[in-house]
Amino acid sequence: MILLTFELLCFLLNQQMTIKELFKYTLTYNISIIFLFIDFFDGFLLLYDLLLTLFYFKKLTYIYYPLFLFVYISLLAFLEMILPSSTIFQGVLLVEGFDFVSLLILTFIVLGIFYFYIAFCQHKLQKDEMVSVSFLGKECLGFIDNGNKVFYKGYPVIFIRHSLLETYEKIDSIVIETANQVETVDIIVMKEIEINHQVLHHVYVGVMSSNEYDCILNSQLLGGLL
Repeated sequence: MILLTFELLCFLLNQQMTIKELFKYTLTYNISIIFLFIDFFDGFLLLYDLLLTLFYFKKLTYIYYPLFLFVYISLLAFLEMILPSSTIFQGVLLVEGFDFVSLLILTFIVLGIFYFYIAFCQHKLQKDEMVSVSFLGKECLGFIDNGNKVFYKGYPVIFIRHSLLETYEKIDSIVIETANQVETVDIIVMKEIEINHQVLHHVYVGVMSSNEYDCILNSQLLGGLL
């Protein structure tokens, strides 16, 4: 159920997740089921999911948590409707037994979601991941890097080529690990930047020495809607 929820979240947020990430989320969110056997207060599972979402998604919790609840509860309600012997208890679907028709419908739903998720990931991989970026009166192309998981104070960091910034005021330095090396980059705050025709304010920018790209974007910008 958790796996299907996160796959549907990927559709809604136009966000690609790796198999490792899906496995991590599925495992940790599913652990909450053990709390059914512990005498905590009603709604504790929702609190646990909220804390877990804060841990994983930090400042983007306000996007991920409501959508997670909406998708998860919608799936629960639908499955309870098609499975006559099922009931929802504290956010968990309890099933006493399956009849053949219900099991067949459930199988088609699961396979359908898996199929469309795989097709969605293939589309993301084949899609041109370059978008327009404007800042300080300059225009360039930004590469949406799904591997860019760098955050600063809970906010996603984008990287801009040093030569495009000329002079800048450093607020901090962080150590990042790239495919080839470990390096230290300066962090600056950009008051305004336009990405794919969306204006963002007070964005953390890492100054990169590489000239391969003008700009490397974090896929979590705008809640993963790039």
